Amino acid sequence: MIVITGRMKIPDANRTAFLEIGARQVRLSLEEAGCVSYALYEDALVPGYFFFYEEWKDREAVDFHFKQPYCLEFVKSLRPLTEGEADMKIRTIAEKKPGA
Repeated sequence: MIVITGRMKIPDANRTAFLEIGARQVRLSLEEAGCVSYALYEDALVPGYFFFYEEWKDREAVDFHFKQPYCLEFVKSLRPLTEGEADMKIRTIAEKKPGA
């Protein structure tokens, strides 16, 4: 499984626009066959910091996702809304099989 996390600071003035494009990104991503889970959260202790948490079946699913027009549009739309650089990490998670 592939886990992707993203963290970004969104100024108050951009909050509504960000939540609109973020909700669309989550909704469309969840429709992809290779998507296991996809969620958007706001830090409860530091308002304005948002986190994406994604789980994908495999690297092929991630590569497919990143090529989708809505995903490319999301990245383009997100850049002017963030304050500073977004932090994204992609990790491959080894899954332990039952009884192993």
